[in-house]
Amino acid sequence: MIQTPADQFIRVNGINTRYWQVGNQGTSVLFVHGAGASIDYWYKNVFELAQNHRVYALDLVGSGKSDKPDTTYTYDDLAQFVIEFVDAVGLSQLSLVATSGGGAIALKLTSAYPDRVQKLVLANCAGLGKSVGFGMRVSAIPGVGEALNKPSIATAKFLIHQCFYAPQLFLTDEVIDLVYRNIPVEVLKFQLRTFRTAANFLGMKSAFLSSIRECLSKIHCPTLVLWGKQDRVIPVKYAQVAVQAIPNAKLQLFDECGHLIYIECSDAFNKQVLAFLGE
Repeated sequence: MIQTPADQFIRVNGINTRYWQVGNQGTSVLFVHGAGASIDYWYKNVFELAQNHRVYALDLVGSGKSDKPDTTYTYDDLAQFVIEFVDAVGLSQLSLVATSGGGAIALKLTSAYPDRVQKLVLANCAGLGKSVGFGMRVSAIPGVGEALNKPSIATAKFLIHQCFYAPQLFLTDEVIDLVYRNIPVEVLKFQLRTFRTAANFLGMKSAFLSSIRECLSKIHCPTLVLWGKQDRVIPVKYAQVAVQAIPNAKLQLFDECGHLIYIECSDAFNKQVLAFLGE
């Protein structure tokens, strides 16, 4: 049985938003998940970091148990949503731990509000290069993405195979349920709309990549870039893009680890993040 903190809800600019808050000492840290995920995915991380920090995690609009309006959000819109959440829970400054598409959101937020973000952790971050997994590129095709992205146990198992270096270790009832319950139809539709603002069948759009590159040089807070060497979703080569462009960034790679490093290599991930936040 996966243990998680108690769900809490808050209105963020009219959006009913689920979040967790754990820990009552140290600096504030906010976890930002990627596409098709939710705060449920941070179950191996939040309690560990809460020993030293006030930990928050939110379901982005369109994900998890947060509202899923029938409209299109860009990554800029999602970054604005996150800072509105930060305001709603009363945080003036915080550190961000963000993964995949959440990493792109965190980059946009940090560059737009540099005085609000103390430290930044990017795990297998999206938006740093054109290439993405074949399944994601196919999903960008109108009609095809809708036909392929249907909630099922088979879809959940496919995602596990894509996201883990050693998927056989994670084809358990608990993890299959974790993935499956986070991909209902309304979430998949919302995610496709957002993804298509940034990508097409050829990969990430040039305009989106340019907007992310503009963000990188504006980020001056200490930044830790983490990546699984065997990531099948976003190639590990893009880790160097972030490290070379962000003035105060350092890199740590995880061997025998895929896209979901915070689950697959959770002990090493937590150790690296705790050490970095404690510096």
